[in-house]
Amino acid sequence: MPQRISVITIAAGVFLLIAPLSLATQWEVSAQLKLIRIGICFLGAAIAVFSGALARLGAASKAMLTFGGVYALAAAWSNYPLQGVVYKMLFFSSLCFGITFLVALTTKESMNVNLRTLALVATVAAFVTWYQYLTNPGQSSQTGRLAIYGINANAIGMTAAGYLFLTLYCALNDKGAARWISTAGTGILVILLIATGSRAAIALAVFGAAVQSVPWLKRPVRLIVPVSLVTVILLALSANLPVEAVERITDFEKNTRAGMWQAGIRLFLQEPVIGYGWLSGAGRSTGNLQNVYFQIFAETGIVGGTVFIVAVAAVFSTAVRTRLRLSRDGKYRYWLAVAILGGLAVHGIAESAVILGTTVNTFLFGFGLGLLENTGRLSRHSAGGPLHRPRAVAEAVPAQV
Repeated sequence: MPQRISVITIAAGVFLLIAPLSLATQWEVSAQLKLIRIGICFLGAAIAVFSGALARLGAASKAMLTFGGVYALAAAWSNYPLQGVVYKMLFFSSLCFGITFLVALTTKESMNVNLRTLALVATVAAFVTWYQYLTNPGQSSQTGRLAIYGINANAIGMTAAGYLFLTLYCALNDKGAARWISTAGTGILVILLIATGSRAAIALAVFGAAVQSVPWLKRPVRLIVPVSLVTVILLALSANLPVEAVERITDFEKNTRAGMWQAGIRLFLQEPVIGYGWLSGAGRSTGNLQNVYFQIFAETGIVGGTVFIVAVAAVFSTAVRTRLRLSRDGKYRYWLAVAILGGLAVHGIAESAVILGTTVNTFLFGFGLGLLENTGRLSRHSAGGPLHRPRAVAEAVPAQV
């Protein structure tokens, strides 16, 4: 039976489009878009919760949501307690939306339909962004880097890398027109990544692509079509890339993070137990330390850091256990989940965005976690549960009375 696109899927697609646009400094409606983004998070999470998703949460999701709650409430002992808690709820709501969105899906067919739909949304966004750059290159760049509508180049880069998880998955694993469209979207997203000059985002994309390719290493022929088409797109459009962005990517001596990392260490040492609660100079936004791990320890101290480490351990344990009992059709979704979670963990070394809740990658982190747990649950179901034995073995071994 054909799977219909659900309301929560539409909400997720709209969120993927609005989240980056809400950061546009050249749009007067950006403030309204932020409110819509927040509303979609709460609406999507509410729909998923009422669908029974909470009852299906695994240990990893519960542990990460517990950390999310601690991180948000830590702002209560900051200099701006009310504003801090409200602002940090951006992270918690996006995380909750991403997790429950995937956990609410109960069949592999529904997961595939949702992945295909979100990949199409990402592809449309990629083409529109590239068209806007080609028609207004001067207005769509800052210091030679892609910054459409005034959105920070690094934010565009990490958004493109986040979209790339979805389009690459369908380019590798889908069939028919959906595969060709997603492959074209992947090529455009690679162009956008290079145009932003964001080295951290490119590292995120490369890591994600490498991990998603793992199940196809024994069948490399499957990789020929997407790799060839992406290469053709790169060759055809590379002449339009801003020179400054390309030069920045290859400048390995350029260091824009060391000062912020040192500040993060210093802040942690000043308040090592419970941290500062919320780093904000004027009570409007979070001070970005450009490293998610320094950010967590500086704001929540050893207390919050310990809860975070426990949550990470729970995610790792879930990934290992799921890998051991994967069904054949679940392995591709499994490696997508690992690519998202692992990629964002690596990306966190150079960016704090995933913890700030203002980009699509916070949602995608929850998305990856929900996908991991859902894949494990469906694999157990298809295998008959943890006590299931193959029929041949069951017939050969007499039951004991």
